[in-house]
Amino acid sequence: MPNEDSTKAKAVGIAGLPRGWAVAVQLVGTFGLAVFLVLYYVLVMQPKEAERYEQLRQSVTSLGEIVAGQQSLLTREQASRVEDLFVMATAHEVADLVVNELRNESTAAELGKVIEDKLIFQTRLLEGLRQKHGGAISEMLTHRIRNSRISEGIGQRAVAEWRNAEHKAIANECRDALTVAIKRAAMAK
Repeated sequence: MPNEDSTKAKAVGIAGLPRGWAVAVQLVGTFGLAVFLVLYYVLVMQPKEAERYEQLRQSVTSLGEIVAGQQSLLTREQASRVEDLFVMATAHEVADLVVNELRNESTAAELGKVIEDKLIFQTRLLEGLRQKHGGAISEMLTHRIRNSRISEGIGQRAVAEWRNAEHKAIANECRDALTVAIKRAAMAK
């Protein structure tokens, strides 16, 4: 029984408290509550508050840059959907160009140049949209249009195969060709 009393005695008082609490009780007992609160603020609360403030400052700065640039950050999936919408919207305009240029007896090279100019011009509608952790959507599309040489391909196919095709069929072919070329260029990254 004497051993039980000695273990209970050790667990009572400041020694029985966890180390952090024991130090706090000793500080309050020795220097007073005011000194303890000042030390607690300086050593514990203020560093945490400073870290939180720095994170908040960085977030506000980042948000300010986004707003100042009038940019919308898109996920990879959203960027892909915007590209699909771009293709759907421009396919009919490209088909209109093809029909008009075929009527004017344009060559495949001339038609390809007109199509590329139109596609590049239309990418300006996507300015301000940025992919998270990536570049501007309009710049990426412009790069893909130029590097895929899709305009030349459409021009060659139009002169060779589409002279007597209906406008809707040409629009569908243009849409399919643009979709394949842009997706293939995206995969090549």
